[in-house]
Amino acid sequence: MKNAKLLLINTTVLTVSGFLMRTIAVAFNVYLTNKIGSAGIGLFQLIMAVYGLAVTFASAGIKLGATRLVTDSLCIKGNKTDKIIGVCVRYALTVSLSVTAVFFLASGIISKMWIADERSLYSLKILALSLPPVAVSAAMNGYFTARKTMIKYSGVQLIEQLCKIAVTVIFLTAAAGKGLSALCGALAIGTTVSEYISCILSCSLYKLDKKIKSDNLKSPHILPSLLRIAMPDAIGSGMRSILLTVEHLLIPVGFRKSGQSAQQALSTYGTVHGMALPIILYPAAVLTSLSSMLVPELSRCLALGEQKKIDEAASEILRMTALFSLGTAGFMFTFSGCISAAVYESGEADFYIKLLSVLLPVMYLDTVVDGMLKGLDQQLASMRYNIIDSGLCVVLVYVLLPRFAIKGYIFILFISEIINFALSIGKLIKITTLKINILHDLLMPAFATAGSCAVLGLLSLVLTINQGTKLSLASLVVLFILIYFSALIGIGCVDKKELKSFTARIK
Repeated sequence: MKNAKLLLINTTVLTVSGFLMRTIAVAFNVYLTNKIGSAGIGLFQLIMAVYGLAVTFASAGIKLGATRLVTDSLCIKGNKTDKIIGVCVRYALTVSLSVTAVFFLASGIISKMWIADERSLYSLKILALSLPPVAVSAAMNGYFTARKTMIKYSGVQLIEQLCKIAVTVIFLTAAAGKGLSALCGALAIGTTVSEYISCILSCSLYKLDKKIKSDNLKSPHILPSLLRIAMPDAIGSGMRSILLTVEHLLIPVGFRKSGQSAQQALSTYGTVHGMALPIILYPAAVLTSLSSMLVPELSRCLALGEQKKIDEAASEILRMTALFSLGTAGFMFTFSGCISAAVYESGEADFYIKLLSVLLPVMYLDTVVDGMLKGLDQQLASMRYNIIDSGLCVVLVYVLLPRFAIKGYIFILFISEIINFALSIGKLIKITTLKINILHDLLMPAFATAGSCAVLGLLSLVLTINQGTKLSLASLVVLFILIYFSALIGIGCVDKKELKSFTARIK
């Protein structure tokens, strides 16, 4: 039971901290939208899309490599944790410093040729300087994930978030009235400073946490083992990031070709990616945390040859994810207007929240399946699927957006997510024995979701709580959780025996 408790404790801690940080991020996003407008948010989203590409190459699969190697080391005789982390950090610095130099020197070309907006130059140069600490922090993150000591590390992430906000607010105030270049630069400074603070705290925490000392045996195979795990993930992530960056850069271009002005294109892009998607992905904090913790847990089961536990865990996790995602999707679809009004004090994101909520179950299930595949040494398969998905998106964006604008882009989001999930779940079915009951695990929870939303809709009218305020939204969320969970118990989708079984199976 020790490993089961550790999994639940760490997942719970990550979930709570994830929700807290996402709440802070959404609130901060509202502040930024008011400060720099949806067009400014759109420009900075493009900058961050390119920055995301640089981060992918700079971190180069280091988190997954560190997690897997440390987990395997702790499972076998002859611990090499210190040596593993030393190799991981040196690898991270070597790769990230090279990427930093290239990104910094190429920022002028990127701002002119890729983003097609020279106001992004200042931000790109600043963000380039944050890549080394990002890579080292990824290695530390992998270590703490493998050691199941995420309680401490979640504090580091929270401090990073708060520092980012504080520094950004200071520089945004100083940049007021100086144009989008200075405003986006202020956001870049906040990101860069917070990454250095996070890296320093992570390394300090690692020094304090080293309770398990490495043995004195020579370990000549650590780097090859790291490369075997990290490189497929790095190549897959890199290819996907390239295609994803191209996709995001093509989106405003496609909108402009459809007849929108440059300002309208940035504004539409900012509304979807800067306002609607953060809301859709907000509840996924619990699944992101679970996905992260599944990598070392399933890796441990794989190393010990416990296939039965892997099969049982995969089935239970998918079922729980389906219950959670269907309920969340139903709530967002029904109360999208209240959510948009409460969070952004406008109905600007209402339509896109409602539309994307239909896709939410597929997105959430894909997140968990991806985590399971990586834990089961299937990073090569995950790489292939991500490349296929992103390549298809680039082609569709180029072809459909000039003609159909935002309608075409929403269609692309649906197609890409469905194809990616279909490929991933197909692979998981091949390597495990999943036990999924369509009626019990999908249709009945969908019925419970529809009924719960209908009941809550009537209650909101009677109690007059669907008013678009933060208090009314919080009230709706609490009531929906109570009604939905009661409905699941009432129709037999959840019982105490299954909850106990779920906590006992991964150990």
